[in-house]
Amino acid sequence: MENITGMEKVDANDVPLDKLVFDADLGGYPDAPPRPDYVPLHPEIFQYNPDFIDPAVRSGDWDNAVHEDAEQIYRWQFLTPDFCRMLVEEAEHSGRWETRRDIEDNPLAADGKVKNYSPWDTTQWLDNMPGLERVYVDIVRRHLEPIVYKTWPIFRMQRMKRPYILKYEPSAVSEMGLHFDAETVTLLIYLNDDYEGGGTYFPRWNYSTGRPPVGTAVLFPGGLSHVHAGRGIIAGKRYLFCGAYF
Repeated sequence: MENITGMEKVDANDVPLDKLVFDADLGGYPDAPPRPDYVPLHPEIFQYNPDFIDPAVRSGDWDNAVHEDAEQIYRWQFLTPDFCRMLVEEAEHSGRWETRRDIEDNPLAADGKVKNYSPWDTTQWLDNMPGLERVYVDIVRRHLEPIVYKTWPIFRMQRMKRPYILKYEPSAVSEMGLHFDAETVTLLIYLNDDYEGGGTYFPRWNYSTGRPPVGTAVLFPGGLSHVHAGRGIIAGKRYLFCGAYF
């Protein structure tokens, strides 16, 4: 990991990886109130534990664990179903969901004149559950970076967007239209399977993730090469964990 201490943030949600959990003013949405008295539902997930990670990933057997389903769309079993279940339950316990369309400065344009316009979604930033971001950083450094660097040897993570959980439900936002991601690399982790419909769809390859096993990760480049959509669900609720890296 390169030393990036001292790099300036671009916007409120784009922070150097080394500062993610150590700088209190780098919150989720601007003016989000702190939660010093937050009482976790599952306190056991607020400290990194290797048991959160699928055994094949823990062992470093990435050649057999990671599969390229379509051009530069990689899939593997990453998190254990039990950890995913507790993460979903913790997010619902926290309850700070935001249904909105984000318009933010493009992190690759420092003048603030280039904007990212995202489709409507329902999300909750991980820092609404204080302490979980620290666990996330441990997981990124111990278990995600080696896979990313093996996949793209010339790439090194220098920045990341704040992680969040995405929720689809028929009564609110049930799908996400075609779009592309501004980040260099996108990570999606599928946190549940008790819903109908859904799937991340890449039209260039007519490829859909469908409803993968709980804890499955999908990794792909941002940009126009990997335009994708979230197909609608017709019953239940669908939860995904979303990470973005530069």
